[in-house]
Amino acid sequence: MKIKTIEINNYKAFYGKHKIKINKRNVFIYGENGSGKSSLYYALKDFVQSSMETINLNEVENIFIPGSKQGNCFVNVKLQPRPGGNPTTVQEYKFGMVTTNTNLATDTTIKDIYHLKSFLTYKSLLDIHHLKKNDEIDLFNLLVNGVLKHFKYALTGGKELGELWNDVKILIAKETDSSYNTPRKKRDVDAALTSFNDAFSQLFIEPTATSPNPEYILTHALPILTKFGHNIDLKLSYIPARPNPEYDSLERGNVRVQLTYADTPVTKPHLFLNEARLSAIAISIYLGMIRRHPQLIRFKMLFLDDIFIGLDISNRLPLLKILEDDFSDYQVILTTYDKPWYEYAKGFLNGNRWKTIEFYAQEVNGGYEVPKIDDNTDLLDKSQEHFNNSDYKASAVYARSAFEQIIMNYCAKKRKPLPFKKKSKDYSSQDFWNYVYPDVAPATKTDIEQYRFLIYNALSHYDPEINPLKSELNDAIQAVRDLRTELNAIP
Repeated sequence: MKIKTIEINNYKAFYGKHKIKINKRNVFIYGENGSGKSSLYYALKDFVQSSMETINLNEVENIFIPGSKQGNCFVNVKLQPRPGGNPTTVQEYKFGMVTTNTNLATDTTIKDIYHLKSFLTYKSLLDIHHLKKNDEIDLFNLLVNGVLKHFKYALTGGKELGELWNDVKILIAKETDSSYNTPRKKRDVDAALTSFNDAFSQLFIEPTATSPNPEYILTHALPILTKFGHNIDLKLSYIPARPNPEYDSLERGNVRVQLTYADTPVTKPHLFLNEARLSAIAISIYLGMIRRHPQLIRFKMLFLDDIFIGLDISNRLPLLKILEDDFSDYQVILTTYDKPWYEYAKGFLNGNRWKTIEFYAQEVNGGYEVPKIDDNTDLLDKSQEHFNNSDYKASAVYARSAFEQIIMNYCAKKRKPLPFKKKSKDYSSQDFWNYVYPDVAPATKTDIEQYRFLIYNALSHYDPEINPLKSELNDAIQAVRDLRTELNAIP
């Protein structure tokens, strides 16, 4: 099953009703600050959590809703079944103030997503920037308060790993008095620490032929880490946390790294592990822990919110490839506020499996902003839309932009050796077209050359003497469409 539509009403940034059409595809979303991009993340996260937890929608209802319209905050999701799958019809799941059916005992579809814990935000990776302490790498905070914070399994006793650790911190900070004496505090702290240490330690016990350990943290993480191409191998070990003699603070509680690079032991990992490698390790562990869950469920979703913030280009493209290959049966939703990266990545994601959507903050009467969702970001489609509305100048501008995007993406994919220029703005479309030209059919070359200057360029400038010809502009749009089809077919 895959998401067909998402409907959000009066939730956080979403004032009023907003319908997002996904049509069973993966989604890559660009959103400017304040556009509602993160509100979508939390809307779907709350939607999933509502299958197992009580979520107070009063706390997330849009603050600008007038009193007469309050009380109808909801998130509804329609799931389209796979061909030949079960069920055979579209299923609608509702989470709202009036109706909720995500938590029915007779349907575990949304509950299965809950157990995957497949929502990750960039905040979970922030600790990467503060890891180097005392010349030793310590991954404890990154794991417990970051990528594994919401992890659950048998030994966590129904709680999330982060909750178990928070229980320890609350108890160790608790003051003793006549009603809560020191012996009782010690018992409580010891019990909480035992629960946490038992659950966390199990993740680091390497399995053997005689002693299997399905919970081993690196079983699924290492194959993913390999695909990032950093040529590193690692082992992790946990030094269990313990109270100090006074039971007012904690000692140890470290996750240490034993590292090998190109089959050579690295004696000082803190000098070797830069942020790119640390990010790859953290994301590999997170994705690996998702893959360790039972995968034979009807609906699987992975939502990564602004995860590219802390990743350089050496990790960004491999991550997209990993999501394509290792999570092909998941519905993946990615968000970013990095517009240049979004435009660059679109060239790699264009196709039937991916849909690109853009979120903008639109000010309305009253001075507040609501999301403006553009779910048709294809430049040629925009060109055709303006053409159909007789806005020929806008149509030509979009056709020209589409032509430039197509040839630039093709050159990037094929690693064409363009001459070096200090600034990207110094490149012209001619620079790219020179390298694409030999690869296309003669008829395509003729069409592009014919319309490139007559239509694409001429209508992009103000000239009252230009009289746009409707039929020629329509042919010019089709020429770019044919060029894209032809280039996409080149292996």
